Amino acid sequence: MPEPRVPIDHPLRRAGRRAGLLARALAAAGALLAGAPVAVGLLAAPAAAQPPTRDTSGVMLTGGGQPCSYDACVLRVEETWFGRKVVRGPEGALVARLGLGGPSLANVVVGSDSAVYHARLYERAQTTGTVLTLIGTLGSVASLIAYSQREPEDDLRSEVIAVNVGALVVGIVGTSFQYKARRELSRSLWWFNRNALGAR
Repeated sequence: MPEPRVPIDHPLRRAGRRAGLLARALAAAGALLAGAPVAVGLLAAPAAAQPPTRDTSGVMLTGGGQPCSYDACVLRVEETWFGRKVVRGPEGALVARLGLGGPSLANVVVGSDSAVYHARLYERAQTTGTVLTLIGTLGSVASLIAYSQREPEDDLRSEVIAVNVGALVVGIVGTSFQYKARRELSRSLWWFNRNALGAR
């Protein structure tokens, strides 16, 4: 007995195509996420800085070893055109530029164990978020270019769409890591400033 044929525009066929597209998108996202730890591991460790430190007398010291008050030692973050920077005091003396290649925030906030702890969480989340966002952006752009070069009847267009969806998912995950990094940065500086307040 011949097998009955399902029309091309039948709801079962459309549902099957959607399920296949979703499965390919999830597979693409998984492949992109699987390569992210390798990319994160290839990033160089940031250089050390000369942050304010606390000596045995409990007085906050600047990077040059000079004592300073709470007002002079307190740290904050300022936004710039090309990133963010950590500055000290009311004059906004530059302490460190945040981002790839910049000094380690954990070295900037030495003197408070809690500040260092949150600084290390910030660095891990920021690095992971940056890499995932970059992978997602590149994957999305590449898939859009590939999609525009395919003919409408080309079966590979669905594969390209799946890659694009996967890249978008990776980008969203990366953005969530970057939001977490901002929270940890804020907590790290809060603990450092609290420690500086005790030196008044």
